Amino acid sequence: MAKGRQAEGEDISLFPFLSVLACVIGTLAMVIATIAVQSLDNDAVDAAMEYQKKEKELQAETAELDKLRDQLKKREEQIKRENSSEQKKLEDAKKKLAELLAKLEETQTKLQNISIEGPKVNVAALTEEVGTMEEELKGRREKIAQLTKLIAERKLPPKEAENSILPGGSGVGFKPSFIECDDGRIVIHEDGKTIPVRTAELNTNPDFAKMLDKVKGQKDGTLVFLIRDDGLSTYNTARNYANAKGVKNGKLPVIGNGRVDLSYFTKQAKNS
Repeated sequence: MAKGRQAEGEDISLFPFLSVLACVIGTLAMVIATIAVQSLDNDAVDAAMEYQKKEKELQAETAELDKLRDQLKKREEQIKRENSSEQKKLEDAKKKLAELLAKLEETQTKLQNISIEGPKVNVAALTEEVGTMEEELKGRREKIAQLTKLIAERKLPPKEAENSILPGGSGVGFKPSFIECDDGRIVIHEDGKTIPVRTAELNTNPDFAKMLDKVKGQKDGTLVFLIRDDGLSTYNTARNYANAKGVKNGKLPVIGNGRVDLSYFTKQAKNS
């Protein structure tokens, strides 16, 4: 009995060996499949794919072509209907034109058979009357022009008043330069131009300083202050600056608010 048990205990199990063998076979099959796939002709595969792509494009273009053919057919039918309608309108127009021509010819025939005699017209009298009317029209136009000119002159604004500055006392034998004194400012008159300067800026203004230097440097030069009604305070300030610079100066009153006219001194300067 013991010997039989020993024989049973020595049996060898083949299960692990079969499992390993199955794994090896599976691995070999996978390797073979991979090698087979890699060995395929890549150009043939690309060509097959390109063929399928072109085939699909051809089918799409064929469908589009069929669609365009249907549209063209419908358009041809529509044009035929429109042409038929236009042809009918043209025929109607020709028919009406023929009727009108017939009526016109009939009317001309009737007019030729009618004798029209109107009243006689005195051409000379009418010509004379037209001449009279033209003369009257010409006179009225001249009157209108005169009235228009008169109205325009009445609408013109009044001329600005002028204050002519003339020498007073012994105002001869010197070369005057003029500064007008207003309320809060002076106006420098030089070479036909006017330069306004505020009273508060007299001590720093280059135009005023230039005028003082010019008069001081002239032989017989005199600075004449033209004092308006409201410019006395401005005159006192400007005169003080002139005296401080040693500039010979004088004054003349200006009555009213008119523009200062220095034409007398301008003519004297040109004649000298």
